[in-house]
Amino acid sequence: MSLVLIELCYKCALDMKTVRACLLLVPALLLVPAAAHAENAATSLGTTSDTTAAEWAARDRSLNEASTLTGGVGLLHVQHAQGGAKGQFRLGFTAEYMSSGFLCSTHFPCRDPLNAGSTITSDKNDHVGAHLTLAVQVTDWLEPYLSTSAYGNENAAGRPTLLQVLGDSTLGAKVHVPLNKIFFVGGAAELWLVNGTGSVGFDGSGTSARFRALGTADLRGMEKRLPLRFSVNAQYVLDNTAAVIQSTEAARGTSITRIERWGLGINRVDHVDIGVGAELFAIKEKVRPFAEYNIALPVNRQNYHCWLKPGTDGCLANAMLTPSSLTLGVRAFPWKGGFNLMAAIDVGITGVHKFTEELRPTPPWMLYLSAGWAFDTVDRPSAATDRSIANSSSLRKIRGFVHEEWHAAGIPNAVVSWENHPELTNLATGADGSFVTHGLPEGRYTFGIRADGYRPGKCAVTVAPAESPTNDVPVDCTLQAIPRTGFVVGHVKDADTRVPVAKVAVRILDAAKRELGGTTDASGKFRLEVASGEAQVTIDADGYLALTERANIKPQKDNSVDFLLNKRPKNANVTIGKDEIFIKQQIQFSLDSATILPESNKLLAEIADVLVRNPHIRKVEVQGHTDNTGTPDHNRILSEDRAKAVLAWLTAHGVSGDRLVAHGFGETKPIAPNVTASNRAKNRRVQFIIFDQGIPTSPRTPPLPSR
Repeated sequence: MSLVLIELCYKCALDMKTVRACLLLVPALLLVPAAAHAENAATSLGTTSDTTAAEWAARDRSLNEASTLTGGVGLLHVQHAQGGAKGQFRLGFTAEYMSSGFLCSTHFPCRDPLNAGSTITSDKNDHVGAHLTLAVQVTDWLEPYLSTSAYGNENAAGRPTLLQVLGDSTLGAKVHVPLNKIFFVGGAAELWLVNGTGSVGFDGSGTSARFRALGTADLRGMEKRLPLRFSVNAQYVLDNTAAVIQSTEAARGTSITRIERWGLGINRVDHVDIGVGAELFAIKEKVRPFAEYNIALPVNRQNYHCWLKPGTDGCLANAMLTPSSLTLGVRAFPWKGGFNLMAAIDVGITGVHKFTEELRPTPPWMLYLSAGWAFDTVDRPSAATDRSIANSSSLRKIRGFVHEEWHAAGIPNAVVSWENHPELTNLATGADGSFVTHGLPEGRYTFGIRADGYRPGKCAVTVAPAESPTNDVPVDCTLQAIPRTGFVVGHVKDADTRVPVAKVAVRILDAAKRELGGTTDASGKFRLEVASGEAQVTIDADGYLALTERANIKPQKDNSVDFLLNKRPKNANVTIGKDEIFIKQQIQFSLDSATILPESNKLLAEIADVLVRNPHIRKVEVQGHTDNTGTPDHNRILSEDRAKAVLAWLTAHGVSGDRLVAHGFGETKPIAPNVTASNRAKNRRVQFIIFDQGIPTSPRTPPLPSR
């Protein structure tokens, strides 16, 4: 199969007319059940009698990893600081395709190969290529790998029109170690063997190297598992590819063209490549969307001197360029046994329409289709061995129940770990709070129990021999609930000067409907313990408008909130009449919209202050009015929406919702004829009509707003 794939790579690169055929044939050649490779593996790296079920579960999960384009477990370009299990092999084939005219433009013309001294400003480039990779996990921390590539480019604007690279290869090795269950680090070194131009065979002068530093955060290892993995690569590339065209340039007496530099993959300087990748695990980890961002930072180790010529490529000395690309893709594992399919696309971000003489151009896009296998060379235990274990009367299951202390209801999704048997896989309780282990030999077993909202706990049980393995061993595990409270850490400041305001009265209605109070210290700060959830905080200070804000209190944390107090205006903009609350200014909205403009916030704060400090005003209708611009239906709806927006603002800032009602009248109640711009402005208004009020009590402190 490997020879067939390599032959296909070369045929695709030699004849651009077979691009479509290649892309269609690749999946057909690769759709071979990967399980067959695992079943035919004949070499064992160790005895299986000592391999536990947990170890085999981990080995099976490791099969569902794939290699990058150059080899090494990872995404498409970015490697993970992780690998497979010892004794596992990975084989992968990736086809790539791109068709776009991007190398010749008005700003960056190309030499006309048919007319000396002339230039062309458009081109059409067809690219097809293939990569074959092989990797093996030799030890738990070492993964050697190799890859070989072949690709061809056809462009009528170049001479020759077809450029091909057959057999560029990479020999590499990666080391990786875990820091804990989440974070992993590693490094890789690669020898890059470059073919000569237009031939098969390595050109020693172009031999290059890559050195990678790797880091991975696998959030599946968290106590509360998250199906995400992030990796970052920092790579220095000793790039000597320009050496393979030195003799060609010497014979011509001039440098190769941009089309040739792209088609042959030539860089004249080294570069530092930074890559970051993110991967999501979905549908039982069988579908894995991923994204990458890669950027190359040129380093002129070769001390290459670029000659800037009008209308040709730029120079890094004059116009620094950092080629970069974004990759979006998805990898799927449709069957067991490590078989995977992948589709991805690179999107060029920089270096696509701007070129420098030192760097290979970045394609606007590149499509990738791949398939891969992973197979294990370690033999599984025989079925007979499994049956003998299952029928052993010396094994008994532990049946546990996790619940809150002094409560009968079980705690679902609690994590049950083996304190004295770390080689065994953790368990999780079901919806009823129960868990069941596999058959266990006699002995003492201690479990660590963790669950959100509870303090960590432990329970232990002894498994003794029994006449029948059906006699499960019960164990009762209790946890203590963590009080669901948090702290409001408030900072009260003047809204204009941002100076702290001291000795301010603070009142809180928390999610448990408890009323709490306090005052700010000399720095304008207060700290109160409240029930978790939404709380309403009311601030009252001499010379300032009363302020009520909502705060979402997270448990077991300090929840920091800033409160900005507006000074009470010397001349009040809001006054209380017999049947109406009068405002000297108008609330401003965006044009033909119910969006309140920020400049009206102080006026609304003063209105809220009046309502909060005068609880005897029991019912107010917030009325919206418009001028006669527009249709009557539109104006009615607009005035209704504006009245509701004002009501929502006031209720969010401390005014009880049962004291307010919103009503839109549109253009039906003008206070001036709609004949001038100033009159129409008067008609666009919000009024506060008092429907029900009692006798004023003039309280010193505003009452705590209701929920």
